[in-house]
Amino acid sequence: MTQPAGGKHHDNPAVADVTDVESRAVPASAATAPDSERVSRAVRGRAPTRAEWERREYLGIDHFAFFRGYLERLPLDKLADQYLETGFDLRMARSTLLWIQERLVAGARRAQDYRAARLLAIAPEQLVLETAAPASGGSATATTMPQAVSARRPSLEEFAEAHDPDGFYSQRELLELFAEHYPEAIPDRRAERNERLRRRQVAALRALQTLLAVEPAQHHHCAGWFHPVLARRLEHAGIVDLADLFDIITQRGPRWYTRVRGLGETGAKRLQQWLADHADALKRTLPAYALTPRRQLTHEARCAARQPVDGVAPLEWLVWPDFARAHPTSGESTSAQAASPWPERQIVADGMDGIDGTARTDARVPIRASAPSVDAIAIKRPTRAGNDVEAVKAWLAAMAAGLSPTTVQSYRQHAERLLNWLAFVRYRPLAAMTVEDCTAYRAFLAAPPAHWIAPRGTARFTAAWRPFSKPLDEPSVRLSMTVLRRMCSWLCAAQYLRFNPFALMARPRSDVFDTLHVERVLTDKVWDALETYWRPRAIHNASAERTLFALQLARTTGLRLAELARATVGDLRCTVLTNDGGSGDSGGRGGTVLWSLSVLGKGRRRREVELAGSLVRRIEAHLNGRGIAAAPGSTLRQIVADPALARVALIGRLPQVPASRTPVTASAAEGGPMAKEAQETTAENPAKRRMSLHAPLTPGALRQVIASGYRRAAQALGGESAQAASTLARATPHWLRHTFGTHALEHGAALEVVQKLMGHASIATTSKYLHPEKRRRAADMDKVFGG
Repeated sequence: MTQPAGGKHHDNPAVADVTDVESRAVPASAATAPDSERVSRAVRGRAPTRAEWERREYLGIDHFAFFRGYLERLPLDKLADQYLETGFDLRMARSTLLWIQERLVAGARRAQDYRAARLLAIAPEQLVLETAAPASGGSATATTMPQAVSARRPSLEEFAEAHDPDGFYSQRELLELFAEHYPEAIPDRRAERNERLRRRQVAALRALQTLLAVEPAQHHHCAGWFHPVLARRLEHAGIVDLADLFDIITQRGPRWYTRVRGLGETGAKRLQQWLADHADALKRTLPAYALTPRRQLTHEARCAARQPVDGVAPLEWLVWPDFARAHPTSGESTSAQAASPWPERQIVADGMDGIDGTARTDARVPIRASAPSVDAIAIKRPTRAGNDVEAVKAWLAAMAAGLSPTTVQSYRQHAERLLNWLAFVRYRPLAAMTVEDCTAYRAFLAAPPAHWIAPRGTARFTAAWRPFSKPLDEPSVRLSMTVLRRMCSWLCAAQYLRFNPFALMARPRSDVFDTLHVERVLTDKVWDALETYWRPRAIHNASAERTLFALQLARTTGLRLAELARATVGDLRCTVLTNDGGSGDSGGRGGTVLWSLSVLGKGRRRREVELAGSLVRRIEAHLNGRGIAAAPGSTLRQIVADPALARVALIGRLPQVPASRTPVTASAAEGGPMAKEAQETTAENPAKRRMSLHAPLTPGALRQVIASGYRRAAQALGGESAQAASTLARATPHWLRHTFGTHALEHGAALEVVQKLMGHASIATTSKYLHPEKRRRAADMDKVFGG
């Protein structure tokens, strides 16, 4: 039977409650329009499209908790901070709220629970009682009701039976009629109804949680869990699924977020917390070392972080005897080899540790059970190394006394690459290596497989470490072969090996690489463009000032990167040449003042690098701008004379100050706001200020500073400077050293002088910078014989 337009609503009180609320408008004061004053600036770029929202497919327990708090009318910003990965961002919180509500309503409809769908579509603001205006001369509100009236007031159902037995009136018309007869009863009835609806909303939400809530898994896409804006940023950085997010945090450490454009430290910590909260479901946790700065990690913590894997490993964790297995019969293949993540690896044979290698001086000694102890073998040769790994470590330890730490690290890198290649490609000990192996290894260096490559900066103590960051170019291959030839020569001298297979390899002609020094130079035009870009920016920004100073110091001294990083105030030397030709220390008066920088170079050889007058003034201004001197405007001689400043790095770290108080530089006479920031940051502990805010950078960090200086200038330059931008895009920090040598010889400096300034052991190396002289000779020949 067809009912009237209004329907017999009072037969189902639950439906009547929902219908009544749906017909009411949301109070204007409670509307959820975006608050422009509180919208975060973190949301940049275009708004998410409908397709991007549809990719967000998973509802987790956090979303249900967030929506329940919304139903209870808790502050949205606090709910977002507690449950969402976007934090306090109200714009993202509101859009996420609408998405959750849409998913819940759609899920309820799929489950054919249409009552729950209608309940969850009701906004909490619609369940708020409006306070009626007090009557004239009275102060009672609409929510106040005398008990006597309440006792004799019928319910709405009873009123409907008495006044509308045929169900002619609609729900709204019946309510209006009821309000005319009992005006004081409406607010109380609405309060009861609203409370019933709230309980039903929560019950419906709990029921849907059992149906729709999903636990995250590592293979889930980030777009399925995170806000589309955040997922877009992660995907742009190559982070597609949650496993990728775990990997980049594990590999890059606490500052992994620098690889994701638009993501800051706060947002990164929220994502880390989200992964920690769901660690049980993801069946993976972030290791402690990934959340701790590497400088704060102890050796024990690094060793504990290393996870054994069936693959390549750094020299410290390459336990050679662990690879020994039974040698398979001819033509036999094993399941272990087929399942190995290293498909080129052969099955490990007995004697893998090198004890029975054909090139070993003690190869005649039987192996394994009848093999003599290490002590017995040590009697026959100078080293006690029992296998190839121990032999390489002994060689590095012996070389460390005469080499810089950077060179030792380079030697270790070349050696561990070879040992891993022997273990997982050739599968033979170092002593069994042949000339054919050397040739194959040379080709391998130029084109290693993709699973042998990891991003630069991957921590050695992580399972993600790999021997290569990219294929080696020809000069790097030549350097590797040279280092390995020296290593095997030492092992032969130590009577560990009988012959050196690398000694039989032809050495490439060095003149093939002479043109590299000609090409890898910043011309005067390129340098002017680079300096012009950074000069105005360095006036008001401490980071830009440090970048400009590092570029200028590197170009005008020709120091290597490690030498620049180690340079301190205590390395500056002041010599006064008196009028009678004598010399004195920095305390003398009168005469000519000469400045130099004492440098500890390769091979631990110390040299003096004379400084030009313009560079001396630049150093003085830079140090005053950093605020390290006891008094603003101090001269360089006063700064050097202070023994407390001897260990302050010439290129130091930036002071850690709030972003709203970015330090800037100023003239040496004023000390500069950068100096004021440094002094205010640690005014209570001047010694801490000097040692922490101005501690030296690592060579790797300094490389990033200079490389960033190139990159940012190249991106900004264009038009007439397009060629300079192209050169800077290809340049490396070492180009500044080439530029110094070329510039010095072009302006008439003697070859021997440049050799000493650059710290070359051989003058033949310095001669490679003589291409300006070659151009002059060619020009002279053109004049004589015609060009």
